[in-house]
Amino acid sequence: MNETIKELLEELGIQPEYTNSVLQQLAAGESKYLRDLKMNVKSVLASEQLSPKETYLVALAIATNNNNVILCNSFSYKAKENGATDAEIAEAQACASLLSANNILYRFRHFVEKEPYNNAPARLRMNIMMSPVLGKEFFELISLAVSAVNGCEMCVKSHEASVIQAGSDVSRVWDSIRIASVITSLGKIIF
Repeated sequence: MNETIKELLEELGIQPEYTNSVLQQLAAGESKYLRDLKMNVKSVLASEQLSPKETYLVALAIATNNNNVILCNSFSYKAKENGATDAEIAEAQACASLLSANNILYRFRHFVEKEPYNNAPARLRMNIMMSPVLGKEFFELISLAVSAVNGCEMCVKSHEASVIQAGSDVSRVWDSIRIASVITSLGKIIF
């Protein structure tokens, strides 16, 4: 099992001596899940529909959304290694922060379904959504992935429609959601 952990850490660019109590328990229990997770991570980071830079930026946004500093550092480095600029990295992280606010607000509206809330202005500044450095389609794709993790149905539907309207297709949407799901699960054992 220790070899599997070493390979997973290597895939992520994390120092091989990194450990925590969860990894130690999974290794001690010879958990088959470690192999599955390693394969899942490898699979989503080799997206067929997103470029390597896009893949790592989606992963970075999810790690940021989940407050995972170790994975943020890993995916930021990997994104840069694959051509991402400082502005693109910053925007992926800013997107995660902005969507956290939006997801709470719109999820509340959806849950309560009362006109006063539905008609009240959000009064949230969202200038980065107007002309994103990442481009409209990709910014919406990251927004969709973060919204899916945060469980905002209205946001997921809205961002998915925007991605498709921007000329993308369901295969890019699906890959971004797969990345979001696996990186979220990865963050439960690498933190």
